[in-house]
Amino acid sequence: MGETIGRREFLQQISAGVVGGMVAGKAIAAEATASAPASRPVLGLVGSRPEAAAIGTVRDLPTRRLGRTGIQVPPLSFGTAPLGQGFFDSEPFEQVTNAAIDAGVSYIDTALVYDVAEERLKPVLARRRKEVFLVTKAMKKSKDECLRSLEKSLTLMGVDNVDLGHIHNMGVFTTDEAIGKDSCLAGLREAKKRGMIRHIGCTAHNLPAKLIPVLETGEIDVLMVTLNFVDRHTYNFEEKILPLARKHDCGIVAMKVYGGADAGGGGYRKRASGRLVSEEDRQATIDYVLSIPGMASCVIGIKSLDELRMAIQAVRNFKPLEGSRREAVLAKGARIAKEWGEHLGPVA
Repeated sequence: MGETIGRREFLQQISAGVVGGMVAGKAIAAEATASAPASRPVLGLVGSRPEAAAIGTVRDLPTRRLGRTGIQVPPLSFGTAPLGQGFFDSEPFEQVTNAAIDAGVSYIDTALVYDVAEERLKPVLARRRKEVFLVTKAMKKSKDECLRSLEKSLTLMGVDNVDLGHIHNMGVFTTDEAIGKDSCLAGLREAKKRGMIRHIGCTAHNLPAKLIPVLETGEIDVLMVTLNFVDRHTYNFEEKILPLARKHDCGIVAMKVYGGADAGGGGYRKRASGRLVSEEDRQATIDYVLSIPGMASCVIGIKSLDELRMAIQAVRNFKPLEGSRREAVLAKGARIAKEWGEHLGPVA
């Protein structure tokens, strides 16, 4: 199910997303400052640490609408998986997470399966819960298991609820396990009724076709999938799935923006960077992803203040990818895709 976007339509969508996000973001920020209920996060409005100047900020950038949730989020979001591993000290986790929030990075992505990430978020959230849009995931295949997973996540993080709960990694589920009567979605639906989560989402690293029946339920508010200029040529969520997500007004969030941790370099344990982390590739992949129509934000796993600074700089330097530069970036991606292969699992 491919989709072809003409140059004029492409630029119109990007322009509308950026300008509209800027106007709506300022309006929502002003309203939130004046009258937001205590139970709702005021995203990206607080920040005072002195080291913030060296890191940079996304606070003055246009925000983007997270689909039908109506929430406005910055184009950069923080992934806790790399730094949430138990073999790292806890102090850097708090330092980098706090610095990200200070910089206006309000969408915080975590999961129970990210080792000790949720536990290490607890002291940060004890002080700053109202400043963030908090996201976790459940990779459980029955309603009760999903609910228990979410209950454990809330306990570990010391919070009463999260803003978004995902079906985690659709590739490991059958359709019935994901959305059947006794499924992960059934658990998320019940969790929403109980006030444990506010919105329902789904993530996928590979096997894009598995997302079609999930999105067609009409219950998915946010979708997070693998998106970068290399994996477009392998998994191609861009053409296979994103048109359907836009049809249902799902918030679209990118992951594996840098191609994921390079396992050949030792992965998280050796603090290996992603695959697309040269200055040129980093900027190209940020420009590629943020140019996708309907894109809300890039979730990037960040392990240090320097990585945070570089991610902020790349997002600040964003320019819509078009014309001959777009063609060159996609051609480079096609060449690299032959080297990477199906590195996140099978396509079908």
